Amino acid sequence: MRKLTLLLPFLGLALQTGCLTVKNTNLNELKKVVEMSKGPCFGQCPVFTLTVYDNGIAAYKGERFTDKKGLYIRDIGKPALEKLKSTLTGADLWKYPDAFKSQIPDLATVTLHYYEGDRTKTIIGKDGRPDDVMKIEEMLDDLANTGEWEQKEKPGSDLPEGTIGNELIVQLDGNVDGNAWVRQYAKQEMRVLKKLDIPGNFWLFFFNEDIIPPNEMLKWVRQDPDVHSAEFNKTLNSRN
Repeated sequence: MRKLTLLLPFLGLALQTGCLTVKNTNLNELKKVVEMSKGPCFGQCPVFTLTVYDNGIAAYKGERFTDKKGLYIRDIGKPALEKLKSTLTGADLWKYPDAFKSQIPDLATVTLHYYEGDRTKTIIGKDGRPDDVMKIEEMLDDLANTGEWEQKEKPGSDLPEGTIGNELIVQLDGNVDGNAWVRQYAKQEMRVLKKLDIPGNFWLFFFNEDIIPPNEMLKWVRQDPDVHSAEFNKTLNSRN
């Protein structure tokens, strides 16, 4: 009993040290094994990136439609790491093309990066990927949705200060009516806030940034043939 009593403080210290080691890990110093990124879709698809490193540390960066927003890390353990490595090696990802053409555009784009020595294999697709690739993605999804994660960084915005990320000021060409034009973006819950009282057919639109990231929405709108220009709305004190 005396030996057990003496060991307990050291066991507690070891567990505490282990937690601190995970939380204070410098990810830039680690070697990647595999990384999976899932992009947005025309629904509430989780948008995140999961990276597994050679020492068993996993990093999860959640963006939208996920319980974990920001950067989280955890140790997946040696058995899970070895199983993942074995599956990656056995899949022989080098034999597959880098991209698979999608037949269902509404699906999220999944990007897989596999790191082997000095080589990196990338596979991108929405659907139609081989069973070996899907098996790896399922394993990574399972790792992403299980275990105890510790938050390392809170979510941040890549938009300039003062930007209203879910509002766009759009100049439509000619006599294009904003009320009719906006209907094509119903899936993004885009709607007219008002027509601006300035020359040039300018409109202020709102969209749901939980469905599509602001920068991606802006890119889509700027590529629209009926759009002359588009930019984010800004708060009054941030306008020039």
